[in-house]
Amino acid sequence: MPPCANQLQLPTAPLHTLRRQAGRGIIPPRRRPRSAIVAAMASGAPSPVVLGCGGISVDYLATVASFPNPDDKIRSLELKVQGGGNTGNALTAAARLGLRPRIISKVANDAQGRNILSELQADGIDTSYMLVAENGNSPFTYIIVDQQTKTRTCIHTPGYPPLVSEELTKANLSSALDGADIVYFDVRLHDTALLVAEECRQVKEKSLF
Repeated sequence: MPPCANQLQLPTAPLHTLRRQAGRGIIPPRRRPRSAIVAAMASGAPSPVVLGCGGISVDYLATVASFPNPDDKIRSLELKVQGGGNTGNALTAAARLGLRPRIISKVANDAQGRNILSELQADGIDTSYMLVAENGNSPFTYIIVDQQTKTRTCIHTPGYPPLVSEELTKANLSSALDGADIVYFDVRLHDTALLVAEECRQVKEKSLF
């Protein structure tokens, strides 16, 4: 039976050909919906502000041929020293994507702490809400990278004294949240994170009236 004039004609070209045709406008490409933040950045509006609350550290990454056995003495193949911590990493990525990050965390006034602050600032992260202890130690992590198994083992030393929620003043917290579009939390600093989240909720409720 001959096909009807209005019968649906299915494409017969291979998928890779259809994809190339889509790029030339023969088949309209499927577009993903843009988030409000991406749309705002594309419109030329000021970049969104991201406030992060959580852990930062100095990471010492030693690459070895294989993980040592007990009592072994081995040599590293490579050593890297760089900033780490969930919040530090997340905000560094945000800064490199063009957002405006701020961080709430704590270091000590030691070499590691000064290096952490310097690296965050160099990446464009606002560290004015960081707390600095005159004594103690900043957090750091030894990371053994096993080249054979492609795994890594982390040995973390927390910072001391730790950040406690009582150290954040109402004025400082309100200033940190002022104009923030996103608030990021990691699994660290639970009490402080709860305080920041509660203050964020109150700020949002006030903005509705």
